[in-house]
Parts: sequence; structure tokens; C-alpha cells
Amino acid sequence: MKENNSSKSTSWLNRPVFSEINLTWESVLFGVILLLAVASRFYDLGARVISHDETSHVYYAWRLFQGMGYSHTPVTHGPLQFHLLAFIYFLLGDNDFTARIPAAIFSIATIAFLWKYRRYLGKYGTLAASGMMLVSPFMLYYGRYARNEAFCALFGVVVIWSILRYLETKAPRYLYWMTAATMLHFTAKETAFIYTAQAMLFLGFYFVIRVTKKKWANDNYRRLFLSALILTAVFLGIAMLGNIFMPQSAPLAEEAAAAIEEGAAIPSVLTIVSIIISALSLLAALLFVILGYTWNKLRALPSFSALLVLGTLVLPQLAPFPMSVIPGWNPMDYSQTGMLHTGIIIVILSAIAFAIGMAWNPKEWLINAAIFYIPFTILYTTVFTNGAGFFTGMVGSLGYWLEQQGVERGSQPWYYYAFIQVPIYEYLPALISTFTLIGVGIKRWLHNSAPALEEDIEDEGSQKAPVVALLAFWIFTSLIAYAVAGEKMPWLTVHIAFPMILLSGWGLDRLISFIDFPRFREKKGGVAVLLMLIFIIGFVSVAGALLGTDRPFQGKETEQLKTTNMFLVALLMTIASGVGVSTFIPKWNYRQAGAIFTIIIVSILGVLTVHTSLQAAYINYDNPTEYLVYAHAARGVKEALAQIEELSHRTSDGLAMEVAYDNETTYPYWWYLRNYENQTYYGESPTRAQRSAPVILVGNDNYSKIAPVVGEAYYEFEYNRIWWPNQDYFGLTWQRVTDALKDPAMRDAIFQIWLKRDYTKYAAIKERDMSLSNWNPSDKMKLYVRKDIAAQVWNYGTLGSDVAEVMADPYEGKEITRSADQILNGGLFNKPRNAAIAPDGSIYVSDSDNHRILHLSAEGEILHSWGSFGAVEGGIATPGTFNEPWGITIDEDGLVYVCDTWNHRIQKFTPEGEFVTSWGHFGQGETGDAFWGPRDIVIDNQGHLYVADTGNKRIAIFDLNGNFIANFGEPGLGQGQFDEPTGLALDAQGNLYVADTWNQRIQVFEPNEQGIAINYKTEWEIVGWYGQSLDNKPYLTVDSENRVYVSDPEGVRILVFSTEGKFLNYWGTFGAGENNFNLPTGLAADDEGNVWVVDAGNNRILRFDVLEE
Repeated sequence: MKENNSSKSTSWLNRPVFSEINLTWESVLFGVILLLAVASRFYDLGARVISHDETSHVYYAWRLFQGMGYSHTPVTHGPLQFHLLAFIYFLLGDNDFTARIPAAIFSIATIAFLWKYRRYLGKYGTLAASGMMLVSPFMLYYGRYARNEAFCALFGVVVIWSILRYLETKAPRYLYWMTAATMLHFTAKETAFIYTAQAMLFLGFYFVIRVTKKKWANDNYRRLFLSALILTAVFLGIAMLGNIFMPQSAPLAEEAAAAIEEGAAIPSVLTIVSIIISALSLLAALLFVILGYTWNKLRALPSFSALLVLGTLVLPQLAPFPMSVIPGWNPMDYSQTGMLHTGIIIVILSAIAFAIGMAWNPKEWLINAAIFYIPFTILYTTVFTNGAGFFTGMVGSLGYWLEQQGVERGSQPWYYYAFIQVPIYEYLPALISTFTLIGVGIKRWLHNSAPALEEDIEDEGSQKAPVVALLAFWIFTSLIAYAVAGEKMPWLTVHIAFPMILLSGWGLDRLISFIDFPRFREKKGGVAVLLMLIFIIGFVSVAGALLGTDRPFQGKETEQLKTTNMFLVALLMTIASGVGVSTFIPKWNYRQAGAIFTIIIVSILGVLTVHTSLQAAYINYDNPTEYLVYAHAARGVKEALAQIEELSHRTSDGLAMEVAYDNETTYPYWWYLRNYENQTYYGESPTRAQRSAPVILVGNDNYSKIAPVVGEAYYEFEYNRIWWPNQDYFGLTWQRVTDALKDPAMRDAIFQIWLKRDYTKYAAIKERDMSLSNWNPSDKMKLYVRKDIAAQVWNYGTLGSDVAEVMADPYEGKEITRSADQILNGGLFNKPRNAAIAPDGSIYVSDSDNHRILHLSAEGEILHSWGSFGAVEGGIATPGTFNEPWGITIDEDGLVYVCDTWNHRIQKFTPEGEFVTSWGHFGQGETGDAFWGPRDIVIDNQGHLYVADTGNKRIAIFDLNGNFIANFGEPGLGQGQFDEPTGLALDAQGNLYVADTWNQRIQVFEPNEQGIAINYKTEWEIVGWYGQSLDNKPYLTVDSENRVYVSDPEGVRILVFSTEGKFLNYWGTFGAGENNFNLPTGLAADDEGNVWVVDAGNNRILRFDVLEE
């Protein structure tokens, strides 16, 4: 694009600032923008909490910096960022600030590179585009974020520029630029495949348009060429539709079946055949164009050359596509055989690429190949220390992310970008680019003429660059590609925003250049601008009053009259300013006035964009009130870290204090605890070993598991750990949209969210608490500080430094080692909950999640089995079906009684499983048999049957035929009151023991005059049973020596007491060994001195000999 000489001489941007120094105002303004970019990207860079996805990048880069190596995995994207971060850590140290320096630098570089776009965007357009890049909410936010988007944006800007320059000049150096940027993108993130596809598609379309306008030696070949291309497109479309709608083929070989289990699914026959036909058609098209236009002429077309270079360089990385078609071959298989398969495909594709490159231009192709593959290999192999990295980079990256598209992380709707992210944040470039394209389209339509066939010219590279076409194509294909992709994350909006900004710059340059500034100054345009601004403000005020909740002319109350007066003032101001503007328009033409008016609107939207950016990047950066984040770390993470650091420095004079953390708090505490010498990871299975840690971190999914560990020995602090934006935009329908637009209150509430991220009015309409403390969706975490440590630090404890040691567990020190002498499993059970011993020594087991009863011999042989799933809510709870049977007992005749827990009934069976009778229904204890989730059942020697009616917080008593006798209990903490009564047991004297679970005690009731155990006798505390999950339901049994055995499911142990409540001992730790448990629940004592423990989490039953303590 050649510049107009007159514009050079008259444009104020070309005037020197100082006569002695060749410095123009254009350079000064661009320099100011760059300085602002540096300030905005580096200001307070370390303040925000390292977020979920950042953790993987900054932590593994730190490991590389520490000399622990780095092995590429597609999960965390390419190796470039890890190497850059490790280098920054080496230079400047490792912290939150330095971890974001590479992103900040690349974000600044993206803006700086726009200086090279002056040829295409013009002076005003370049300044406008760089200004929009500066304040773009997404470009700013993710230019301060340890992700790959800042790198990708720069590479995208460079690729687009290099394509334009090469199409314009055909200079080889621009191919080098394109190759280098593409290579770096492939080492940064898998979005490189999308960018490369976009570039190749555009170059392909551009090539077809250019070559079909040329004169061919034989027009028949031209027609065959176009026919083959149409056939290619048709069958490619069929393949895509077939892959979506047709079922996948089932391979016959066992190896292929295994491959499918690993994720390498076989496409349908229709898809495979369509791809083959499409590929053959494309080859035919290539043959026709070579024959009809000649190979030498093709090589002279820059679009063909750029297309060929890109295609051949990335061809080996497309190996996952053919591998997915071959049964038993999986691009994600990194075994020796799998690597051999991968190597074969890579060699074949590389050979094809090499042959094509040599036929095109040996020297130039080899230079580009070296630019691409030498740094690619160095980075992916971590400087030749990880040979497998070459294969994970070449094939694994694409293979993994193709698999992930089915996962659909985030499950965002198809309109996520176009109608959520862009309108909330990138509305400025979206509007400008849209109207720019509309204007270009109208102009082309008005001046359209049929082009004549072109003669071949000697210098095919001296052509005008297709700036608008390329940028428009990039915008539309980005919107489509990221909307169709399975994983839709907010940061991907960056890839949509920057081409819109570039096209907006082009459009603004044409708009500003159209204005006659000398005439503008001569006709007092400043006054007109002021009047236009007043008109816009007035018009918005009038519209807001009419569409808002407080409308004018609604009454004579003071506030109503005030609203009416404000409306009238705004209306008069709008009319007056409109009249004033109309007087200036005749002094210019209408197009000039329209251009100025448009620039004023753009300026207002620009101010709003600055507000949006500053709000997101510097105010709400840790909050989920912004929609441009996902799985976002909450401020509580750093607040907890500050406490940990203070405790560590004050108790260990450094970072030597032991800190234990679980699988939930791994993100981001992997990073934040990296320098703690005694950090301990306990995953999702805490044990009593964690009590040695002064500080314990735990995520909300493990609250109930850690509770038995910390007991009463720790102070507890709860924080928000990670949260997500409000997702009420899911499932939008036209009805929901129109209903919202028709409702003034909802319109106002949505506007407040859009403008200020203020959810107050929206929460009031929805009748929800949307405060940050109760934000949903979110995950929380707890920080536990041991009380004896807290007492050493005055602002944590209130007991003073001489506080006595607080025991986390008073049972500590009385642990015994006891191993099972028999284990019944064999894959029989699925979350068994309880067991009962029959008079003949056989065992009946409530196999809860299999919804059945198993009758086993003492050796584990299945004698009988009955039951299947049936739910009373679905009307299918027929006799003999169950919905999680829990409690089970047997009478002296061998008849079996089962608590059919979630069918809220008791069922009675013969020893062989024949149904006898049942009683009970869902209720709240209004009748004797109105149950709510009964959990246990026992029978005394008088024939009284006791049912723990857990949800109704009572004990119900029946005879053996189900006739109601009595009940006792009510909610509360007093004697005879219950909160979640679960396990029951009887001793030889007929005393009833009740696990009063959430009151953390055992209550004992002795028989009354009628022999019914209903009179309160005693109770004792259980230091355990902390969690209130559905799994943490303890059971009891009493052996022949009058020892009471108590299960502590989430404490993974069995407690032993005397019948008076004296603690004797306990055994058990977490695990799957013969002396370990995972959710021990049901207990049963036999006549041989054994206690049987139902180990629900390990799906087994263990027998312990307790005859000799």
C-alpha cells in the first residue's frame, strides 16, 4: 500500500517535534502507548493469587530451574513457557511477580510489533490498534497471567503480518518470519494447530482465487481443477458430519479394543471413506493445476509458496489423524510399541514433506525446515535431556487435545464467546470491526465489476496485500473454531480479540483520514463535538429513564417528581443539543459529520473499555465477579499463606515448619510451599501421622476425613480457595432472553453487572445470596493451626505460652496392632455396610451398593444371595428389592431382618431369602412405622426388635411380626435425645447401646419392667465421628466379654470400651492391608471370640480374633 505524498506533507503526525531531531508526533504517541503498556503490564504484577492453571506452569518451571528436569506433557501445553520461566527464575528469583514477567514482556512486544503494521493499518490505525491492545480487557488481563495466551497473541500478530508482507513482496525473509512465529507457537500451545489451519485455509482460498483468474493453457484443466476442489469440500463436509452423527466402528482385534479403552476411538466407515475420497480429490486438483497452469508458474505464486511451506512443515505433526484410523494404533501410546508406531507415521509424513519441499525450492525449504525443527527439537527435548519429548511434541500434543474435545472442559454453551465474553469485555473492537466490514461490503457492492482474466506478470509478488480479507477471515474462523471446540475457556477469547483489534485499527484509520481537519478547525468543529457529546449523554439519559425501573410521570411523590424533572431536563438538553448540531452540519457534508459523530461514540466506548480493563485487572483480579476467569484462585489462598509464613518464621526461624496439605489444596500450594523444607502431601487419605504437623491445609472434599485427625487440638480457619464466575447464562433460550429484556428490573440488574460487576440487584431478583463469602460455584479450604503452636504466637492463641498440651486424640497411646486372620472379598461386595452372624456361624452381609443380601459361610462361600434395586419413589420397591440395605440382624430361628434404608422399611426373610413380610413407609415418626432412613436393627432375648430410625432421631420398637410396641427419643443433646442415631447393640443383660452419632456419644438404655430397653442408664463421649457425610455412620457390637466395639469410619479404626464406657484400646489405620481399613462400618461379634468388621471402602469383611486382649 503506497502512501499518498500529500498526506505525508499535511498530516500533523509527520511534523517533527523538534526541528533538530527527526521525531514525529506519531513516534511520540506510539512511545507513550508503549510506556503505558510497560506500566500497565508490570504494575502490581505479583498481587493476584497464582491461579489453578498458572500453578502447573510456574511450579514445573521452578522444578526445571531447580535442576529437577522437565518432561513435556500436552496437559500443560508446550515447553516454551517453562524454559522462559526457568530462565527468569535464574535471573530474578522465583515469586509471583517474576513468574508473570514473560507474559508481560510478550504482551508489551505484541503492542510494539504493531509499529510494523503502519503499512497496512495506516498511521491513525496503528495508533488506534495499539491503544486498543493497551486497554483491551483480555489482552491486559492475560498479559499479566502465567499462561500461554500472551505468547500466542504475539505469534499470531507476526504470522498475519508476515503473510501480508510475503503476498505483497514475495521476499523470502517474510517466510522466515512466518516459519519462526509458527514454530514458536507450536512450542507454546496447541492453538498453533488452529492458527496454522486458519493461515492455510486463507492461503488456499486466496490461491484458488488468484490462480483461477489467470490464463491457463487449457481451460478444461481449470474446470477439472474446480470440480475436484468442490468434490474435496463436499466429502470433507460429509466426513465431519459423519464423525459427529455416525457411531464409531467397533474394531474386532483385541488390541483395537484396548486402544478404544485408552481413548483411541475408530472413526466410522463413512468418515474414513469420505476422508479418503476427499484426499484423492485434493490430489487430483493438485494434478490438474500442475498440468493446466504448470509447476513453474505455481512456484511463482506467493500464496502457493506460503501454503506449501506451512503445509509441509506441520505435516508430520498431523500423524494422530492416520494413526486414529489404524486399529490398535494410538498417538497417546508412549510404550515402546506405541513409539514405534508413531515413528513409522512420522517418517512417512516427513518423507512426503521433504519430497514436496525439494520439488518446490530446495534451498528455501531447507532453511525454513531448519528454522522450524531445530528450536522445536531443542525445546521439546529440554535441550536433549528428554528424548521422548520429541514424540510427545510431534504427535502427543495434537492427539491429546483431540481426545480432550470430547471431555468439553467447562461445558460452556456454543454462544460463550460471541454472546458472553465479547459483549462483556471486547465490545469496542467487536463493534468497530463489524461496522468496518459492513462499510467495506457496501462499498464493494456499489462498485462491483466482473474482473477480467489476468495476464501473468513477471513479479508475482508485487501485489496489494489482502489486509481486510485476511483479518476478516481470521475473525470469523476464530469465532467458529473456538465455539465448535469442546473446551471453551475464557482466555481463548484473546485469540478472537486481537484480529478484531487489528481490523478495527484499519477501519478507524479510514474513518479518521476521511475527516477534513483544517475545515473542522475553520468551522469551529470543537463546538460541534461538544454539542454532539451533550446530545449523546442526553439521549442515553432519556433512554435510560424510559427503559429503567424508575420511569417518569409515575406519580406525585417526591421521588417520582424528582425522576420526572430529571427526565425533562435530559429531554430538553437532548433536543437543544440536537438542534445545535444540525446548524453545524451544513458547514460540512453529512459524511464528515457522521465520521466525527462515530469517533465520539468510539471514544466513549473506549473510556468504558478502560473502566472494564482497570476493574478486571486491578480491582476484581481475585474475584469471580469477572467473567474472564475460570477455576480462579480466591484471595483466601494468600491470606492463609500469610498466616503459615508468620507461624513458620516465628517458630522455626525460617521455612522449616512442617505443613501438611491434601490433593485439593495442591493447586496452588504446590507452588506456594515449594520452599518449605518439611512440606507433607497426604493426598485424599489423611492419617493420624498428620498430627505432627503444626499446620494442616485441607480442601472441602476432605473436611470429613481430616476431622478425626485434628480433633480438638487445632484452631480452624476457613477460606474460599477456588471459584468460578456466575453461570446463569447456561441454557439460554429466546424465551429467557426476551423475558429478561421485557423486565425493567432485570434489564437494570444485568446492566449493573455489565457495567460495575455489581450483583446486588440481580441477587435480589433471584432471591440468592451472591456475596463473596457465600459465592457459588466455589470450593473452600480450611487451615488448621495446632493449638500448642498457636499459643506460642500471641495473635493466634488466647491461652498464653504456658498452655498445657492439647491432645488431638485422648485415645492416643492405646493403639494395638491387630491383624485379620480371615478376609472375605473376592470381588463380591460393593460398599457393604453391615453384617450379622447366624446361629450356625454363617454370615449375612448387607451388600448395600449392590442392593442385595449375601449369605456366606465362615470361609466366604456364597450360600444364598437375594435382592435387586428397587426404589419406592419410582414405584418399583417390590418385596425382596432394596435401595441400599444397611442394618441387618437375625433372630433365634434364623429369620433375617433387613433395614431397607432408602425405601424406609424393614423386610423379613427366611434364612434362604424367601420374603416373609415387611413394614414401614417414609414419614417423620407420625406413626410407629413411619421411618426416615432406618440404619440399624437388633433383637433382644425377649423378642423385641429395635430400629434406629436415624432421620427421625428416635428408636422404634416392634415385635418380630412388625407390630409397633413403643418408641423413644427426640432431637436434642439431653438424656434420651438423639442426633443421627445409627448403630445399635445389645449386651447379655439386655442393655441397649446407641451410637448417637452427631452428638458424638454412646447412650446406654436398660430394660424397664416389661423388659424393653428404654430407660436411660449412662453415656460416654466418643472423640471421633466428626464428619457428617453419608459414609460416616458408626456401628456397635458387644462381645461375650462385655467389651463394646465401636467403628469410627472416617477415623479408620475400631474403638474398644467396657460396658461402663472405660476406653480400653483401638486398632486400625488407613490402608488395604490385613490391619488396615477404609471406612470400617458394620461390626458383628460371634461366639468364637471373633469380631467381624465390614470394611466398606475396601469392599471386604475382616475377621479379628479378640479372645485374648
